[in-house]
This record gives sequence, C-alpha cells and structure tokens, in this order.
Amino acid sequence: MKRTIITAALLLSYSFGVYAGELKYICTVKQIFDLSFEGELVKHEGPYESLVGNKFTIDRVSGDMIGLPFTTRSYKTITVLERGSEEMSYKAIVISHQPNIWVMHIEVREFIGGKFKPFWGSEGGYIYSGLCE
Repeated sequence: MKRTIITAALLLSYSFGVYAGELKYICTVKQIFDLSFEGELVKHEGPYESLVGNKFTIDRVSGDMIGLPFTTRSYKTITVLERGSEEMSYKAIVISHQPNIWVMHIEVREFIGGKFKPFWGSEGGYIYSGLCE
C-alpha cells in the first residue's frame, strides 16, 4: 500500500511538472541593460538593479505575466505573437492604456534544448535577460 501511494505521488508530480512547463514559464532575471547617452547598451546600475534575481511567470496561452519587472496587471492588451516550438521563440507584446502608452515585449527561446530557455524582454525603457524553465 505504501509503495502504491509513493508511486502515485511521483507520477502526479511528474505529470503536473510537464503540464506546467507546456502552459507557463517561470523566469529569473539575470541582467538588466540601459541605453547610454552614447547609444550603447550598458549594464543598469540604478534603482532597478534590485530586480536581478527576481522571478516572474508567463502564461504561454494568455500571455499574462505575474511578478516584476513584467507584471501585466495594469496593461490593456496582451497579444501572444508566437507560442514557441522546436523551431520558434515564444513572443508576446503588451500595450498599456492611453493616454501614456507603454509597450512591453518578451521573447523566450523555446527552441533551445534543455530545461532552461534564455529570454530577453523590454519594459520601461530597460532590457532584461535571464532564464526560464
């Protein structure tokens, strides 16, 4: 009986892990870049530097994102441009309400082999990069 319970628990945890990976990403910010006055991308060393190490989730179906820096809670339009595959990156664009339009973009390289997929995204004038699983 005990063996059956342990086997069932292992199978369920494996199933949910596969299911979650197909429907969502859990991403970690590794670097933040800013545009210098000279037009070069430089490592951000300002107030948003504290977001390095932050985790956020991406719903691969709806495009909804939860967690800083990519929270879509107050944005008007979320569009998944590509769900990602063995050949293509996951891509989404998010647009805020008027009158001050903000645009957020994220790309996760789903086609990269292995558990971790590199991402880059822009929000608030900054470019973020890291890994998703």
